[in-house]
Amino acid sequence: MAMAQHRLPLIGALAAFAAVVSLTAMAASALGPPGPRRLPDPRQVLHATTSGLDWQPCGTGAECASLAVPLDYAHPKRKTIGVAVLRLPASDPSRRIGSLFMNPGGPGASAAEFVQQVAPALPAEIRARFDIVGVDPRGTGGTVPVDCHSNLDVFVAQDVTPDTPAERRQVDGTFKDFARTCEQNAREVLPFLSTENTARDMDRVREAVGDAQLTYVGESYGTYLGSLYANMFPKKVRAMVLDGAVDPKLNGFQSVRTQAVGFEKSLDAFLAQCSQDPACPFFNGGNAAGAYDRLEAQIDSQPLSGPNGRTLGPGEFSYAVPQALYGGENGYRQLAEALAAAQHGDETPLLALSDAYTGRHEDGSYDPLLQAYTAIGCLDGPSIGDTKAFQTAEPKLRSAAPRMGVSLLNQYLVCAHWPIPTVKRPGSLQAKGAPPIVVIGTTHDPATPFKSAQALSKELSPGVLLTVDGTTHTAFLRNGCVNDVVTRYVTELASPPAGTQCS
Repeated sequence: MAMAQHRLPLIGALAAFAAVVSLTAMAASALGPPGPRRLPDPRQVLHATTSGLDWQPCGTGAECASLAVPLDYAHPKRKTIGVAVLRLPASDPSRRIGSLFMNPGGPGASAAEFVQQVAPALPAEIRARFDIVGVDPRGTGGTVPVDCHSNLDVFVAQDVTPDTPAERRQVDGTFKDFARTCEQNAREVLPFLSTENTARDMDRVREAVGDAQLTYVGESYGTYLGSLYANMFPKKVRAMVLDGAVDPKLNGFQSVRTQAVGFEKSLDAFLAQCSQDPACPFFNGGNAAGAYDRLEAQIDSQPLSGPNGRTLGPGEFSYAVPQALYGGENGYRQLAEALAAAQHGDETPLLALSDAYTGRHEDGSYDPLLQAYTAIGCLDGPSIGDTKAFQTAEPKLRSAAPRMGVSLLNQYLVCAHWPIPTVKRPGSLQAKGAPPIVVIGTTHDPATPFKSAQALSKELSPGVLLTVDGTTHTAFLRNGCVNDVVTRYVTELASPPAGTQCS
C-alpha cells in the first residue's frame, strides 16, 4: 500500500496500506491463517445507546465486542455507531500489566485483523503480560465500513501518469465519479471518519477495557493516530511506540514529495543492485534502469493482457512497484522476477503485487481497505487542492522523483473532488505532559523516510528517537534489537537512551 502521513493527502494512507500487507503477510506465512473473526455488524448498532463490552469468542483464542460511541462527538446524544474491538488475552494472566493497543496503519487497515494475525509473532514477554487489542478505526473493518463503489477495478486501472489531455480528462472524470458515488452510498458517515474521532473512540475503548492509561504501538499512519491521541490525552498515555513515523507538520505537497523521494531512492537502489548482479532476473546486460523505463513506457502505451482476461496497465503498474519496495531489500528479488516476467509478456506477477497493494481478491472483490483509505485520507488531508493544483504540482514531483513522483501524486487526485471538506488541522502535536514516546525511524524506509521520524521525535516534547539501520518500512517485528527495546519499554517503562541505534 503508497500510504502514510499525519494527515497526508492520502499518501500516508497508502503507506499504511502496504504496512499491514507486508507485516500480516510475514506473520501469516510463518503462523498460518488466522481463525474466523465474527465481529458484530456495526450497522446493526448505528442507533444503539448502550455502552460496555460484551466479549464473545471470535476465532482461536480471540474475543470480540462492539462498543457504542457517538457518531458525532459534537452531538454525543444523537446517533451512535459500533466500534469493533478484538483482543487476545495475556498468555500469563498472573503477570498481566494491562492492554496493548496496536494499529497497523493505512488509514484503512483493520486493527482487529492485524492483531489476530501478528500477535503470535510478538515477543513472548509482551504476549505474556498484555492483552493485545485491535480497535478498528472508523470506516475500516467492522467499524462502519465504507462502501463507496461497486467497480474498484476501474478506479485502480486509471492511468495516473496522463500524457495527453484525453487521458487527463479520463482519470479526472473517473475519480470525480468515484467521489460522487461514495457520497451517495455513505453520506451518513463520511463526515465523521476523521482520525481525531478515531482517537476519541480509542480512548473510550481504553476506558471500557479498564486501563487507566493507554499502552500503544502504531505503525505508519498509526503513528499519526498515536501522536494525535497523545496530544489530545497526554495524561492518559502510559507508553507509546510510533514505528515508521510520519511528519504531521508537512502540507499536502510536502507529504507527497517526501514519500515519492523515499520510494524513488529505494527504486534507484534496486535498479543499481540488479544492474551489478548478472544473477538478477532483471539484469538486462547491466542496464536494469533503462529496461525498467522501456517496460514502463511499453505498458503505458500497450497494456499487457493475459489469458484470464485481466490487463496490466499503467494504473496497476503504479501500485505494483511500491508494493514490492515496502519490503526494502527483501522485496528486490520479487520485483526483479515480476519485471522480468512482464518483459516476456507475462503480466501475472506484477498484477499479484498490485492486488496485494489494493486488497483485490481473485474473484474481483476488494478488501474495504482501499475505500476506507480514500475516505479517511481525503477527509484528514492536508489538501493539495483542486485538479489544477495537482497538474501544477506534477512538474515539481517529476523533478524530485522522475519515476515515482507523478504516479504517487495522482493516486490522490480523487481528493480534489471529495464532497466532504477537509477537517481542521490540530496544529503542532507536542503531547506536553505525556511520558516518553518512542519514535522508530528506519534509515532507508521507502514509505516514511527517516527524516520524518527525526522530525516527529523533535516535535513531540517527550519524543525519543530509536534509529534503525535498514531498508524496510517499519522495524518492529522485523528486527530483534528493536523487539528487545520495545519489550523493555512497554513492560518496564524504560525508554531507550538518546542516540540508541539498532543495526
